[in-house]
Amino acid sequence: MVFDSLSVRVGLLSLAVLGLILVRRKLYPKPYPGIPYNEASAKRLTGDIMEIAPIIKEKNEFSAALFAVTTQKLGVPIAQLLFPGVRKPLIILEDPREIEDIIVRRHKEFDKAPTSLAIFRPMFRRATLTQFTTPELKAQKRLWADVMGVDFLRRIAAPNIHKCTLELLELWRLRAESASNDRPINVLDDFKNTTLDAIWIVILGEEAGTVRFDIEKLKHQLDGFSSSTTSSQLPVGTFLKEQVAYISATIARNSNTPSPELAQKLETYTPRYRRFRRIVTGEMTRCMKKAVEHYQSVAEGALESDASDTCAMDLVLRRQILQARKAGVEPSDPTKDLSMLDEMFTMLLGGHDSTANTLAWFARYMERFPGVQTTLRAVLREAFPGPGLPSANEILDADIPYLDGVCEEAFRLAGTAKANLRQALVDTTILGCPIPKGAEIFMNYHIDRAPAPWEEEKRSETSKAAAEKHGDGLRGVAGRDLGSFNPRRWIVMDEKTGKEKFDAYALPNLAFGGGFRGCFGRRLAQMEFRIMVVLLILSFEFLELPEEHQSMAAIEKIFREPKHPYARLRVL
Repeated sequence: MVFDSLSVRVGLLSLAVLGLILVRRKLYPKPYPGIPYNEASAKRLTGDIMEIAPIIKEKNEFSAALFAVTTQKLGVPIAQLLFPGVRKPLIILEDPREIEDIIVRRHKEFDKAPTSLAIFRPMFRRATLTQFTTPELKAQKRLWADVMGVDFLRRIAAPNIHKCTLELLELWRLRAESASNDRPINVLDDFKNTTLDAIWIVILGEEAGTVRFDIEKLKHQLDGFSSSTTSSQLPVGTFLKEQVAYISATIARNSNTPSPELAQKLETYTPRYRRFRRIVTGEMTRCMKKAVEHYQSVAEGALESDASDTCAMDLVLRRQILQARKAGVEPSDPTKDLSMLDEMFTMLLGGHDSTANTLAWFARYMERFPGVQTTLRAVLREAFPGPGLPSANEILDADIPYLDGVCEEAFRLAGTAKANLRQALVDTTILGCPIPKGAEIFMNYHIDRAPAPWEEEKRSETSKAAAEKHGDGLRGVAGRDLGSFNPRRWIVMDEKTGKEKFDAYALPNLAFGGGFRGCFGRRLAQMEFRIMVVLLILSFEFLELPEEHQSMAAIEKIFREPKHPYARLRVL
């Protein structure tokens, strides 16, 4: 009897030990077959996770940490980031050619990844940014497509961007008069205010007045008056930038939690989030109601014309009212249209913050590469001899290859949107490695160093065909010294004319993503950046910064911003 009891206990203990062994094995990382990974990490319950934390702490860049412990550590362009067995690995890709191929030519094999959508979905669930590719999404994108058409941007966006930039120049000149040039200013704050003013008027047709308010406040200070102002005198922009700063910081913070979607969902129940939504929605609906009242009184034939459109909202509302009339139905209330509201929310958020950060990086590169700044100013003065600063149309019409190269180099090196996620829709391959359906791929959009070598025969057929047509710039002159700011890597000699011309295919172009799921506001951002760069370089010289501000370190939030976004300016 004692023997039987002992046998039972030994058996139970054996089962318990076996169970623990099986559970432990279950918790170990499970790499995908055929894709490089850290073998030591596969033998740890934590996988690669423990190596990531100290790098994030050191660099303040989550994306950079993922690349550092995988592809860069192994010296390969594709690898796996291993998690405990309860989560599938994340495939890391650092090959610009193959990334461009995936986002531009292989859209039937890859779509937005659930992880990336989850970051924004709880807050903006009806925006195109937070949806998979479906017929509904395509219809929504078609409705907004003309907002980024060249005609609309040249007629509506360009003059307003030009006006907002002139206000920034006025503010900086006032600051230069009131303080020593030896004192650097935080240009990121001013760029955010300027781009917020620009995107608000482009979307909703009303002035936010953020920079103009700063100008008047500084003038009062210079005249010896108190800077205090009653709340009734504050423009809408002062309230908007507070709300945009809140939502940007919140999304960035929650993105680094174990469950971003849950963290974001919980945030939507907070009083602070409800206040954000109430304030911004209130301003948007006020503008909507005015536009609807106008278009409801317009005859159907007149609705075909875009002559009365003053902003993106006008264009979309007019189209919706026209479609409803043709269908013989009553137009829906746009103030309750979550698709429209959420689309404008995300345009506001992304449309000002990303461009502002890229401009801040541009200012840093002009200080760091004074020869580029000098050359750019010389070619701009030749193109625009004056008197006075060029108009928006003059800037956009001018053929200046060096300016094009400067803009493209700034987009490339800034790495404002450093990385993105895609999900495999089918079983496929990347660089010859098997990629199972459902796997998520984390892709590096920041081309600031040469990629690890890989066999050409393992590339996709579409990637090889593109290289055959346009060349592989990464292996040529354009791909040399990718850490330096060199606009001439984008310039070639036109064999027919013997003149320099801009080559958009000199390197893979990843700054705005690409294809159907690329950045919706790409044309607007490029136009805005070009106008602002010309006016800034013709108006100011970016001087050398004090040593404590010369670091090119970054902080990665929603977008990658310089840790030291400062500039010393000399008025020209």
